[in-house]
Amino acid sequence: MDIAAANAVLQSATYTSQSSAASAALAGNFDTFLRLLTTQLMHQDPTNPMSSDQFTQQLVQMSGVEQSIQTNRNLELLLIANSVQNANLAVSLLGKEVTGSGTGALLENGEARWSFATAADAPDTILQVINSDGATVYTERMSADKGSHEFTWDGKDSNGSTLPDGTYFLKVTANTATGAPVAVDTRTTGIVTAIDMTSTDPLLTINGAQIRYSQVTAVKQPGSA
Repeated sequence: MDIAAANAVLQSATYTSQSSAASAALAGNFDTFLRLLTTQLMHQDPTNPMSSDQFTQQLVQMSGVEQSIQTNRNLELLLIANSVQNANLAVSLLGKEVTGSGTGALLENGEARWSFATAADAPDTILQVINSDGATVYTERMSADKGSHEFTWDGKDSNGSTLPDGTYFLKVTANTATGAPVAVDTRTTGIVTAIDMTSTDPLLTINGAQIRYSQVTAVKQPGSA
């Protein structure tokens, strides 16, 4: 059994226990309902018997609850299947070069690269490079038109000192000419070195940082054009 399958078994056990508990509760309630219904029939006034419409309505209500539980069980099975599929696909990305929404990039040989897209023209845009300790080491201002942009950092801080290789993060703050904030989507590219499958949306480690599997926008073999 591979890792994804093992993870799926654990999730399946959780979902199944939830559905089983609901089914068991329904079975108990249904038995009680039948006893009450039988008691009603035994003790009803023969000169004024209960309308069959009332019996039908009560049975329909119980049937509706049962159908709702079955629907939930089917949805849970679909979630499990989707989780297994995502886990298997995520595993296949190990060692591949991916691009996705994220802020971490690897500084190597004096170069780290990011791309970002602004939802509107942002003449007042600030780029901040942040190290793994959360400290801002480099700041740059630019005027960003609406659309995609590339940013390459040479690994030097604001004082011109060369910083060590490693993982750095980019924070982009974009504003219009009037100071209104502009939405920014920052993307990073790197090799997938690890995968965390503890959630239904696996986390991929690239450039020493994590991005979600659902945030991946491109995949290719390392070194290919």
